[in-house]
Amino acid sequence: MLMTKGWLILKKQEMTRIWDEDKMVPVTILAIPTQVVIRHKTQEKDGYTALVVWADQKKSWKYGKSVEFKVSEDLLATYPAGTALTGAVVAEIVNLRVTWISKGKWFQGGMKRHNFGGWPKTHGSKFHRALGSTGNRKPRRTLMGQKMAGHMGDEQITLKSVPVMWVETLNGQEVIMLKWSVPGAYHTYLEVSIVA
Repeated sequence: MLMTKGWLILKKQEMTRIWDEDKMVPVTILAIPTQVVIRHKTQEKDGYTALVVWADQKKSWKYGKSVEFKVSEDLLATYPAGTALTGAVVAEIVNLRVTWISKGKWFQGGMKRHNFGGWPKTHGSKFHRALGSTGNRKPRRTLMGQKMAGHMGDEQITLKSVPVMWVETLNGQEVIMLKWSVPGAYHTYLEVSIVA
């Protein structure tokens, strides 16, 4: 059974690539901002139990990022208010569970949204990026769930097993490197669960 051992808020910095076992692999570099547990949410008062973590506080409470991590009631005592969360919790972790919102790509056509191949480009064709037929002979309507043009991105994505390459401190800033890409744009915050 999987058990959550801890949580972190990460800030996406950039992507690059490194050599790993004679292969060039893409990696994402994320900063571990200063973060602290500021309060608990309880079943009696709020209807559920959670930790409220504030990250990247600088001049005032107007700046930074607040995230709730839902936890079991027995874990609230393990993380009292004022507890600082650091990269030490991922020092010996192999995989992480990463959750955040993907980049919004507005309204897109079928070729970009669903990887359609498109229609002929020559010989008088007037339909290059169109969807084609979306209806049926029986019933005479378009069925729900058809792949069509529409809103793309801006969805919550959870990657369940992201390998951790290394955790280091560079120029006084804790940095973690994860294999492959993670959701979100640069300089956005991500929620990370340490699952074992």
